[in-house]
Amino acid sequence: MLNFIFTILLVEGFITISVEILTIRQLIPFYGSSVVITSIIIGIFLLFLAIGYWRGGTFQKDFFKKLNQNFILSLLWIGIGLSYFFISFFFYGSVYFLKFPILLSLFLFLMLILSPIVYWLGQTVPLVTNLFSQSLRISSISGRALFLSTIGSFLGALLTSLVLFQWLGVAWTVLINCCLLFILIAYIQQKDGEVSFLRLMILVMCLLFIAFLNVVIEHGQFKKTNNYANYRILEQDDFSKILLINDSYSSLITPDKKIFPYAAFIRSLLFEQLKLQNKKILIIGAGGFTLSAAGTNNNDITYIDIDPAIKDIVEKDFLNEPVKGKFKGEDARSFLLKENSLYDVIVSDVYSNQNMIPPALVTREYFQSISTRLNNNGLAIFNIISNPLFTDEFSQVLFNTIHSVFRFCAVIPLKWDHALANIIFVCPKKRDNQSIYSDDLNRSTLDFFKLNQK
Repeated sequence: MLNFIFTILLVEGFITISVEILTIRQLIPFYGSSVVITSIIIGIFLLFLAIGYWRGGTFQKDFFKKLNQNFILSLLWIGIGLSYFFISFFFYGSVYFLKFPILLSLFLFLMLILSPIVYWLGQTVPLVTNLFSQSLRISSISGRALFLSTIGSFLGALLTSLVLFQWLGVAWTVLINCCLLFILIAYIQQKDGEVSFLRLMILVMCLLFIAFLNVVIEHGQFKKTNNYANYRILEQDDFSKILLINDSYSSLITPDKKIFPYAAFIRSLLFEQLKLQNKKILIIGAGGFTLSAAGTNNNDITYIDIDPAIKDIVEKDFLNEPVKGKFKGEDARSFLLKENSLYDVIVSDVYSNQNMIPPALVTREYFQSISTRLNNNGLAIFNIISNPLFTDEFSQVLFNTIHSVFRFCAVIPLKWDHALANIIFVCPKKRDNQSIYSDDLNRSTLDFFKLNQK
């Protein structure tokens, strides 16, 4: 009996924390990965885990039956509710069709999917403590149960993100958790002496449907899914390709090397208008590596991206050729802090999902770290998606944040007729100058003459 109890507690602990990580990961393409979003997910998770603990402690009999019921419901909710297909349907239905605010949509999803799963799994520890020998002290029983469940959670936290996501992908991780629950269900029925082959066959059919919903559909849509992103490539009738990262249009490449207008603007600025050659250029946010797809113009280009796998995906399925330039797969903030080299140009083009920049890459400290890695005549270029007329708080505060570090920026919206548009900030690294022209003291004519003499 002890081995049976230990198995249930370890596997339940593994699944519970794996579900939390899966939820955070699966919601990134839709709701982002900000601290606000993550804290809401963790808060709901802990609340319903606590409620599950309390509820599990109120049962006085039929412990095997209750465990079996909870695991069956959890299997179905995980397999369907955490599938990319269902989350995509829920997000677009609630946000775009019903016009719900993002946070309300997130809250409803968590209440509909995450909270029931955690509530059912949370009942496991108090239910299983009833299966220990009653001759043991309560503190000994609860201590052992929590120890084993927490060890399972420890393994779930490490293996889910470091092994399953990296080597098998998100869809397989969902299916594996469902298979573990199926094993527990069969194990419990065998121990309880009430094996229902009909019920098990129905669950096998459910597992096959879950495998189709997750593995088959996801693998048909995406080239790869891992810790960081879902990668999809759309092939157009004109033989052009579009790279989507977390459902965001990241890069375009055509047979004659045409790219998205904002990227073409940056490429033209660097290589045609400024005519840069033999310069060190750092590009934060690799995307499809399209800035150098038509050539480096004899510049030393280095791409930085948080996902080390992106280079292989792009070379194999998007560019169909080696990337022109160097590549380093690591976090941008970490790279800038430890990097000793100075660059002539740094381009920041970073998005974690649809229109959302990772919060750590919109702070004054981030822009300061870019400034420190520029040489004295260096140039910083930022691609920002915001309102071209700065009518909202995000656009205004981000503008202020950039200008708190780079005082002299050219701000170039590429469209004016949309609430959100690509805005290119072109910011030379210059010392601050607070001088102004006034009616009382106006040297503008002399300054203009000096400008013409340079």
